Amino acid sequence: MSEWLEVSLKERIGRFDLDVSFGLGREIGVIFGPSGAGKSLTLRCLSGLQKVRKGRIVLAGRVILDTASGKSIHPCKRRMGILPQGLALFPHMTALENVMYGCNRTGEREKKTCARKWLERVRLEEYGNHYPSQLSGGQKQRVALARALASEPEMLMLDEPFSALDGPLRRNLRRDLRRLQEEAHIPVLYVTHQVEDICALGDKIFFIEKGMLTGSARVEEMLEGSGRVSFWKMMGWGNVLEGRAGISAEGRPVFRWDSGELSLKELSGPGSAVAFVRPDHVRILDPRIPVDEELSKNTFSGEVEEVLLEGGAIRMHVRTPNGYWQVERPVHGPLAEGIRPGEKLFFAVPPGAIELIFLESPEHAKRPDSPTVESLSPSTGFEESLTGNPRT
Repeated sequence: MSEWLEVSLKERIGRFDLDVSFGLGREIGVIFGPSGAGKSLTLRCLSGLQKVRKGRIVLAGRVILDTASGKSIHPCKRRMGILPQGLALFPHMTALENVMYGCNRTGEREKKTCARKWLERVRLEEYGNHYPSQLSGGQKQRVALARALASEPEMLMLDEPFSALDGPLRRNLRRDLRRLQEEAHIPVLYVTHQVEDICALGDKIFFIEKGMLTGSARVEEMLEGSGRVSFWKMMGWGNVLEGRAGISAEGRPVFRWDSGELSLKELSGPGSAVAFVRPDHVRILDPRIPVDEELSKNTFSGEVEEVLLEGGAIRMHVRTPNGYWQVERPVHGPLAEGIRPGEKLFFAVPPGAIELIFLESPEHAKRPDSPTVESLSPSTGFEESLTGNPRT
């Protein structure tokens, strides 16, 4: 067996087909894709919480699922830890008791010793007597992570556990997860919508769309030059722009491509870069209502060419003078209902929703207000653009 985990799954729920096959060593794999792509369903099938029509799963040399022979090991015996989006901490139990519940021990004293060890490893040894309602969001995440690892699983699965946390806290938890994974030396399969999680956390990336794996790559292959561009294009989802980041004549941090400009929230330094904007982070505007000042520099309008219903989201492909854009909203979200092809759509890109990947190291790793950061005139640097259009 070449991989610690080998997976081949086929399942159908209603009209949705899941068909994925992949392998993972004792490393961190990231499943990345749009809403409704089948990411969470993949984890449920792996864990045994979802019955699989056809498939085979081998973990650490053990066959835990083989539909051809009728073998399917019970979820409790698969030795797969799972951390769901809602964390599922027991509100009536303390942090210590929650972790004890996951400990793979028989006696009460042994369970308590195990739980204290894991609380110490996630730096919560002083919070053992606290209930979930007395813990912060980050502390709850750590308790849930400790409980999942306390069962000594042969792999760990996480379904967007950090998505509701702010940037600094999410970065700290990513570092903790990386450290714990190296100590446990088991595969971790991590579902995320956050692009920054991919390079900060993953060793291997799996791109999934409409229930199918559209590609996979090792992170080190994605870190330099054209590899980064390939990374974005492989996703096949989202708005990808290639251009240059810098400071405008008015002193604002901006990203420019050959047919437009986006105001940025912050900038570490100028340079050629790829900007990515998730479709579900684009805000649909009502033209009758004044636009917030934060969005005023990043407003667009265009004609809706296609409306797709995928999972629980409506995705619109919009043609504008600045290229094609993907705009996505929940099925029952405001302003999304009733939009049809041929109609005009007004939308804005929040500066904080723009994620940059530099094609090389920023030329000046300084604050945007640093006098050494170059300014962009309207024509600066765009000869280097490769496509200039958002990917749709």
